[in-house]
Amino acid sequence: MRDQRLSTEEIGEILDMYESSSEMHTGAVIRIDLSNHKILYSSNFKRVTGFGKDEIPRNLDELIKLLREEDFHRFQHNLNNYDYGSEWILRVSLKEKREGFDNFELVGKKKRMDDRDIIYILIRNTKQKYGRITPETFFPKDVFDNSQQAIVITDKNNKVVTINKAFSDMMGYSLEEVVGKDPHFWSSNMHDKTFYQRMWYDLKTKGFWNGRIINKKKNGEIIFTYSNIFEIKGYNNELIGYIAINSDITTNIKREEELTRVHKYDFQTWLPNKEFLLEKMRDVISKTTVNSDAEYVLIVIKINKMHELPIVYDFEKTNIIIKEITERVTKIAANDFFVSRIADDEFALFGSLNSLENIEEISNTLIKTLAEPLQIFGEKAFIKARIGISTYPHNSNDPEQLINQARTALNVSSKNDINFYSPDLSNLIKYENLIEEEIYQALQNNKLVLFFQPQIETRNFELIGAEALVRLQKSDGTILSPMDFLEVAKKKGLMTEIDRFVLESTTKIAKELNSSKNRLKVFFNVSKSFFEDEDFLNFIEIVLDKYGIDPSCLGVELTEEIFIDDFYSAQKKINALKKMGLQIALDDFGTGFSSLSYLNKLRIDKIKIDKSFVDDLLKSESSKRLVSSIISMSHILGLEVIAEGVETEEQLSFLQSKGCYEIQGYYFSKPLPLPEFVESFC
Repeated sequence: MRDQRLSTEEIGEILDMYESSSEMHTGAVIRIDLSNHKILYSSNFKRVTGFGKDEIPRNLDELIKLLREEDFHRFQHNLNNYDYGSEWILRVSLKEKREGFDNFELVGKKKRMDDRDIIYILIRNTKQKYGRITPETFFPKDVFDNSQQAIVITDKNNKVVTINKAFSDMMGYSLEEVVGKDPHFWSSNMHDKTFYQRMWYDLKTKGFWNGRIINKKKNGEIIFTYSNIFEIKGYNNELIGYIAINSDITTNIKREEELTRVHKYDFQTWLPNKEFLLEKMRDVISKTTVNSDAEYVLIVIKINKMHELPIVYDFEKTNIIIKEITERVTKIAANDFFVSRIADDEFALFGSLNSLENIEEISNTLIKTLAEPLQIFGEKAFIKARIGISTYPHNSNDPEQLINQARTALNVSSKNDINFYSPDLSNLIKYENLIEEEIYQALQNNKLVLFFQPQIETRNFELIGAEALVRLQKSDGTILSPMDFLEVAKKKGLMTEIDRFVLESTTKIAKELNSSKNRLKVFFNVSKSFFEDEDFLNFIEIVLDKYGIDPSCLGVELTEEIFIDDFYSAQKKINALKKMGLQIALDDFGTGFSSLSYLNKLRIDKIKIDKSFVDDLLKSESSKRLVSSIISMSHILGLEVIAEGVETEEQLSFLQSKGCYEIQGYYFSKPLPLPEFVESFC
């Protein structure tokens, strides 16, 4: 190892880089040259790590092999993504031949030297096995007692075990007043649920969290602290508690200004919150005279499935997405509107109503701009928004009522992404109730019917499959398309029963279509509610056995929403469907929170490009880029790709030029009743 040692001078220079990590001076030092992956160590490396001479990695690749799988990606990310001079902290486990895995804390910095990227890492062994929690376990007694930083130690249930004098001085509480209590005891209640979800997510996945917290002293005074919170691990690596080290940063900010912002602004985006919006609206309306012709508009933007973001992405990426959404909205609207965030998934714009045409134009711009893909650490994220609009004085002169009306407009079942509130919405609700009754009658009296739309391979114009699409035959004999009743069915909880009918009917018809020389794969759609039904897989097996069909003749179309809430459960069900022999297609790709990392873990056979992107191919450069990216990504992952909603020669030509040859849409045929489909294509 001698030829791998760092010089004493270089070690000193390295330690001087870590101004905020003086406690790490007792650790070992690693120097990694990213140009050749060679590693140099300080002479105390073996003592600090406990590694034997033959265990010491000679290069970066050998070091990485010692990491647990769950630590590998975080370590690689830190090596590649931090700027020069930025400090990162990571808790990892490294494998020793003698004792298995031990825990270490790494503090890294990147530096540019002689045109090469160099990574310096301080490493501290945290493998001590703590049986019970005492201050002396972690700090020399005089350090704990005399530290100017407020220290709190809790047990594994996050109940206070002890505090130091600095904490008592800072917060005003004695040990007797806080022992056994959750630290939320001194919370200011100024952080939302998402803030604490992010904190606990980092603690559970990284072993530490740091950031700014707003707390409340015993005397009721607000205090801003910067906190570093770490897990304490005991025997067998079990969690036994937490340490929080807090610094008072109140004097480092403009306190009065910051407190005002806390009460009136959304903490995550620093946009005005709902209370500030209502205050603004009341002020503007109160200054409007009775005889004035002034008109105002409230636009509420709802980001679809916002609550799913932290499930699909980690909290760091979620914050970036929210920041980007905020920037896009404010860039379009800030000059003419009072922009606010009134809920986790809602933004609101309040301003003068010049003309309805102008409001529609701005709303359309917002919808299109928000639909453009986001680049998040090399991944593309897609979001979709809806807009509800209310106006003063036409709808109401009460600010709270205007907000409720705009929300009613955006939540109505509609194919439109932009809806104005009107009293007619009550009529729409009555209509939805009538449709609900028609669905019940159709399920009881077998009045649901299937139409089939062909899927064509355009290099030889061969029929390769079809999608089964459900229609509702009303009591008066008229046929309703899916857009006229499926949204109502989802709202009323009827999708599972509809999907059971579609599955069994499709299986029966696919058996008949493939009984001759035809080899035709028929796809059927599965809703989120049916997919999550506990009897879902069993029902499919029963139907397959009942009709004795070759499962390769059937395909299941799933949307991205099915794996949002519980990815691993969805992954297991998809694997079970594949084991049955069914093909899996991901429908409406790009309209939800698409994640390449998720896609790569699912056994998907085919991606369907959503009709909305195909519609905009000739109108929007962003749609062209998005569709091209989806096709390229599908090819890279070895997946089939099909475009739906193709209606024109120009759309077809573009898709073929990008390598998408499977086509579904009115260009070839609208969905047809079974007899017409068989006559035309079979």
